[in-house]
Amino acid sequence: MKREAVVLIAIALVFMAGVKFGASYFTDVAKSENNEISTGEFDIGIGKEPSRSYNDLKIFDFSNLKPGDEKNITFYVKNRGSLDVSRLWIKLNVTDLEDGALSPAEEAVDSTPERGELSNYLILQALEVSTNGRPLKVSSVEGKSLRELNGVRIDLPEIYIKEGEVVKVTIRLRLSDNAGNECQTDKVKVDMEIGAEQ
Repeated sequence: MKREAVVLIAIALVFMAGVKFGASYFTDVAKSENNEISTGEFDIGIGKEPSRSYNDLKIFDFSNLKPGDEKNITFYVKNRGSLDVSRLWIKLNVTDLEDGALSPAEEAVDSTPERGELSNYLILQALEVSTNGRPLKVSSVEGKSLRELNGVRIDLPEIYIKEGEVVKVTIRLRLSDNAGNECQTDKVKVDMEIGAEQ
C-alpha cells in the first residue's frame, strides 16, 4: 500500500509541475493576409509605323520587278506587354506560284509550268534590327535566296525591348541579275512569322 501511495504522489507531482497556476505572460499576433502572386503579360505587335501595332498585318506587296531591282521591307515590332522581350526571330514561309498563264517567252524555257521559280532568284541582301538607332545585322542569311530560307527560323541579335518600346526591322531583297524568262509572270507568296521570347 505504501508503494502505491508513493507512486500516486509521484504522478501527482509530475502532473502539477506541468501545470502553471496563475502564471501570466505577454502575447501578440501579426497577420499577413490577401497576399497575391500573378504573371505579367507577354505580347508583341507589328506595324508599318512605330505608333501602331497589330497581331496580323500585310507588310509588303511588290509587283513588276525586273532583274536587278531591289526593294526594302521595313516594319516595327512593339512590346505591348509588361514583360521584357530579349529575343526576336523571323520565319519566312514561301510559296512559288505561276501568276496566270505562261507568257510565250516563259513557256519556251519553263520546265515547271505548275509552279513558279521566283523564290530561287529573290536574294536577301540585308536583314537588320535597329534598337535605339543602332542597327544590328544578321549576316548569316545575307546572300541566300527566299527558297533557301523557306521555313527556317532566323534569330535576330539579342536585344532587350522594354514595355512600350519599339524596334525597327529592315529586310532588303534583290531580284538576281541571273533571273531569266522562267521567272516572267511568276509570283511568290511570303507569310512571315515574327516571334518573341523572354
